Amino acid sequence: MADVDVSVVGTGVIGLATALELLDRGLTVAVVGPRRGDHAGQATRAAGAMLSTFSEVEPHHGSDRVRVETAERLAAHEMYPAWLDRLRTNTGATVHAGRGTWVLAAAGERPHLDAVARTARAAGHPAEHHPPTAITAVSAPDTGAGALWLPTEAWLDSATLMDALTTAVADHRAATWHDRPARSVTHDGVLCADGTRIRAPRTVLAAGTATPSLLPDAGHDLGIPPILAGRGASITLRRPRPGEPGHVVRTPNAAFACGVHLVPRADDTLYLGGTNRLTTRPDPDVPATLDELSVLIHGARTRLDPALVFAHLLSTRVGLRPYTVDHLPLIGPTHDPRIVLATATYRCGILLAPRIAHLIADEITTPGTLDDHPYRANRPMPIPDLATILDDGAGQALVEHLTQDGTTLPPHAARELAAFAVAGLRALADHDSPHGRAIRRLWNTAPVIEAVPSLHALARRLETTP
Repeated sequence: MADVDVSVVGTGVIGLATALELLDRGLTVAVVGPRRGDHAGQATRAAGAMLSTFSEVEPHHGSDRVRVETAERLAAHEMYPAWLDRLRTNTGATVHAGRGTWVLAAAGERPHLDAVARTARAAGHPAEHHPPTAITAVSAPDTGAGALWLPTEAWLDSATLMDALTTAVADHRAATWHDRPARSVTHDGVLCADGTRIRAPRTVLAAGTATPSLLPDAGHDLGIPPILAGRGASITLRRPRPGEPGHVVRTPNAAFACGVHLVPRADDTLYLGGTNRLTTRPDPDVPATLDELSVLIHGARTRLDPALVFAHLLSTRVGLRPYTVDHLPLIGPTHDPRIVLATATYRCGILLAPRIAHLIADEITTPGTLDDHPYRANRPMPIPDLATILDDGAGQALVEHLTQDGTTLPPHAARELAAFAVAGLRALADHDSPHGRAIRRLWNTAPVIEAVPSLHALARRLETTP
């Protein structure tokens, strides 16, 4: 006999949004995961919460990927106003949110602006090119390639969103909340860390990077592909000028990360983010490193506004972003239809939350509705080979990664270094030697472009090891 209709494992934005949608459809739901505390490592509470409908597009993204991702982001974008209104009605709380994103490009990044603008206009949304000096809220360098104004892109304060979602779920008469982490998930429910067992005919697993650790054999028997983790460090600042900026100011994606970005907060503070480091051993208790923070500070000072160095640092945080080899989310049933995935949203979890919640609830109430969805959990996911990734702009991105501390190279030197790094990694990977085998092992663990800095660092460490 079941305790509830559905158990939901995970108390980030995807887990709570899904739980609320299921509750509103008349189902009984058990939520498993910490309700209070600092939620160390959780991607949601470390997120800048840019609702980046278009500004995450990159010039090298394939047309199929752009089409699929844009369609899902737009669907979520259209749901957001009613979703926030429903939260306000249910809880009386207002989620601090606003509209408008500036994308500020440096010299050589004009193709990024063009790709974003092209995608926005194709979807019927405005995208306005301006000189960098048009961004009056910051003193941006005027030597860049330009700036793009996206008036319909939105942003919000993730803390106020999570407070409202937590209240809405916890106060619902058909919800129970087990304020303990999950230990394991099986076909008939959830075992909590305190030994409590929750029985349910369907379990939604929205545990982010912790998902594989909750399943037997890391979920391989369920057909779950590898779920990777990207570390994102962030800083909360007190604004140097009260009230500004009142919208997002960011740079294009670069160096295997979303560009450096400032996002307004409800309490007259600013969120500063922009790092993404692949980690094969995600540990939520590892704090931000000086290197991660220095990259953020340097990017803020040189790319956005020199005056930001005078802003008071209030706090730092690290979130572990879950993602897949094809960089698309995993939603829907596994090989065992009793276990349903809602994870791997990478940098778009907050944007996609109402959309994914709706899709998962449809699948729970009408099984089979996600059978043909491009994000379905059991979709084919070919593993790319290293040579293809190295040929797909990895060298240039690696140079950008290596020069994030402010090092500058003449354009011809940067191109030569990129070509040399790619040739070196390709030669090492093809060679039957300890170096080559180590690089291939790492690539087989994380076959994504974000692994290239780790491959480069591994080659350096191997070369210096006695």
